[in-house]
Amino acid sequence: MSFLNENPKLILENIKELLIIGVKERKHSFHTPVFTNINQEGVAVSRIVVLRHFDKKNLILNFHTDFRSPKISGIQNNNYSFFLFYDSKLKIQLRIQSSSFVNNQNLITKKIWDKISLSSRKCYLTKKAPSSNTLIPDDGIPKHLIGIDPSKEESETGYKNFCVIESNITKIDWLYLDSSGHRRLKIEFKKNVPYFNWTIP
Repeated sequence: MSFLNENPKLILENIKELLIIGVKERKHSFHTPVFTNINQEGVAVSRIVVLRHFDKKNLILNFHTDFRSPKISGIQNNNYSFFLFYDSKLKIQLRIQSSSFVNNQNLITKKIWDKISLSSRKCYLTKKAPSSNTLIPDDGIPKHLIGIDPSKEESETGYKNFCVIESNITKIDWLYLDSSGHRRLKIEFKKNVPYFNWTIP
């Protein structure tokens, strides 16, 4: 990593490469970042999400979720959001500030839905919404689907619950930890043009 440490443009390109790898490789630590948004009560709420796509040109991250999830109303009320990535082997932390938007039953979700496996579609067939109370430990999946996938026809009823969260990157705080000297770079985007500032780690 030493060759990157003094060149902001190379660092940004490396960040983009890592996000692309995070989408493609399930075992990569960037595949499951922490996503934080503000809920209806004005409280910051965090959870692990699966990074599904990164638009390198337009600087957009996306993940999938259930439209009935509490995070949806939070995003619709306040689209300010954060992603946190960390890789202990690379010793890189990324704190990404973004503006998030909800896609549901539109061209974006339809295109992605058509490519989703039946096992993934099953997650959107729950009768109760995510975060609903339950008297017993239960995942909400219909009993007749335990251990099996739904038919394609049956899975289509879950489409209304499927949504794609698109997050436009506005700032990146890059931190590289090394015994020879830590490095920290802040990158702010204005109309997708990067502006760089070195800061003390």
